[in-house]
Amino acid sequence: MANDYLRDAGIKTLGTRIRRLFERLNSSVTEVYRRELDFEQRWFALGMLLNDHGPMNSRDATKMLGQSHVAMVQVVRAMEQAGLLERKIDPVDARSKILHLTAAGSEQLEKVSTISRIVDRAAADLLAEAAPDFLKQLDALDDALDRRDFADRIETAFAEKGLNR
Repeated sequence: MANDYLRDAGIKTLGTRIRRLFERLNSSVTEVYRRELDFEQRWFALGMLLNDHGPMNSRDATKMLGQSHVAMVQVVRAMEQAGLLERKIDPVDARSKILHLTAAGSEQLEKVSTISRIVDRAAADLLAEAAPDFLKQLDALDDALDRRDFADRIETAFAEKGLNR
């Protein structure tokens, strides 16, 4: 990009650049899913998790997907309204609900999987062209943050500057 302020700013705008990259990738995938299937891309991860692992409570799904509780609640509600998912009382703990794909949800995920393979091919092509080691680097960043989260790293940087709060 010519005259790209964010790129020129370097590390100062790292988070914003990552968000911009995500939005550029995600908006294209979202458009394809909506156009082809009337399906929201943000439903994909939970749908595939339930498809692959079977019914589970939202707490376990939230943990397995590494999403916030708020985000999970929003996705569950939207998928339920679309008729793709239903919540049933947990036979072991009546206070808890188990998430189940509906028959329509399972059928829709089969269609989504077909589109997803095409999207995966385009993503693999992009990575091969621009960043062949990107997934390894992404894993390394995740691993480093698992060892020591970013908030702790920021606090250490404050301390090193004598700015303890």
